Parts: sequence; structure tokens; C-alpha cells
Amino acid sequence: MINTIAFFCKIVKQIKQILNYIKSYLILLLSLSAFLANGQQLKQEKNVVAWKISYALDFGSPKQKIASSKEDQGQIAMMELARSLSGSTDDSPPLICYVSPEYIRVEQKGLGGGITLADKRDTVSYQLDTTEKTASRYPAAMPNIQTAMAGDSMMVISSADFVMELKPGTLQIQGYTCKKAIFVNPNSPENVITVWYAAELPRLYWQKYSYLKSVPGCALAIGTLSRGMNIGIKANQIEKVKLSESFFVPPSKYKIND
Repeated sequence: MINTIAFFCKIVKQIKQILNYIKSYLILLLSLSAFLANGQQLKQEKNVVAWKISYALDFGSPKQKIASSKEDQGQIAMMELARSLSGSTDDSPPLICYVSPEYIRVEQKGLGGGITLADKRDTVSYQLDTTEKTASRYPAAMPNIQTAMAGDSMMVISSADFVMELKPGTLQIQGYTCKKAIFVNPNSPENVITVWYAAELPRLYWQKYSYLKSVPGCALAIGTLSRGMNIGIKANQIEKVKLSESFFVPPSKYKIND
């Protein structure tokens, strides 16, 4: 009788050992499957070589410390207003752009700022709302429409009406030899936009700045005259970076709004 009980106890013990082996094997198998799945996902994740370009406000000349006339005071006031609206500080640029041959990401501060994403092979772009976790879809090409007084009447100025002209001359910006292009509105010749671009960098354009698509390179400086003073932006830092492709598309958890 004692031998029979001992025999059954031995059998039960062996069964428990077998079950433990099976359990360990299943855990190992699941872990291996998860590892292979993650590895496959990482393998499929594409890296994008891009250029990170930081832009600062550019007024064409150093800021005056003393206002010697009402005109000087007006220019300084315009400069301070531009800085305030752009969200610009000494430590934080108002505009950071990431550009590659296929993708564009624009991070803009201040009034009307936000994050814009675009695939150059598509006809739409996205404006991200990082607070609401939404992405609004917009046409990739959106003309910048403004109004100006022409005598006693109001004149509508659209960037879609501007004609680009390539001009002689070069300018060094952050180690790049830039060429010159200007945009002239035939209906308003006094409204001229001057662009200095690096031909070896991918084209950079987005939404209301879609007119830059016709520039044969990346715009590193954009400016226009207003009341005798140049107002614009100019690249103050450029670096080549490698980023995940997901950096240029709306996050999967964001709601897409049309």
C-alpha cells in the first residue's frame, strides 16, 4: 500500500514538472514572438535624412539703441511688435523647419503659429493641434492674401499673383552660398519679396508660403521692404539630421479633421 502511494506521488510530481516545462516553453515562445515582431517593426521604420533650419527675425541692420527721429522710433516700434507677434526670444527662434527631398515639418511660434506637416508627393498638408490632439487637413498650396490701401481704395494682394525673377548676386548664409530671387506683383510693383536660397538644399514651402515652391532651392532668407525698413527672416543655424519618418506625419492617435 505504501509503495502504491509513493508511486502515485512520484507520477504527480513528474506531471507537475512536465506542466512547468510546458509553461516555461510557452512563455519563451511568446517572448520570442514579441521580440521578432518588434524587430520587424523597427526594421520597417524608415529614417529620413533632413536639414533642421532655425530662422531668426531679420531687419537688415543692427537694432538702433537710440531713436534719433520719429522715423527711427517708428521702425523700432515695428521691430518690437514683430518680435512680440512672432514669439521670438534670444534663446528660442520663432521658426524651425525640417526639410528633406520628400517631407517638410514647420514649427512656428507666436501669432498664427503651430506645427505644419507636409509630404511633397501629396496635395494636402496638416496643421497639428498638440493640445486637442487633432490634425486639420489643408491644401498644400494656399496663397497668402493680404490687403493694402491704394489711395482711397482697398487693394487685395495675393502671393499667387507674384512673378518670380532670378537675379545676379550671392550672399553667404551659415556657410551656404545663396543665390537671389525676387517676387514681384505686376498689379503692385512696389510690393517685392526678396529671397536668398541655397540651391543644394531641398525646396522649402508650406501653405501660405507655397510660392516658395518655384524657388530652385531652399530659402534661407526672406524679406520685404516696409516703410523703408527690411522685415523678414534669416537662417541662423543649419544642421543635417536623421529622423524617423513618423516625425513628418500626423501621430496615429490624432483625430484628422477635414
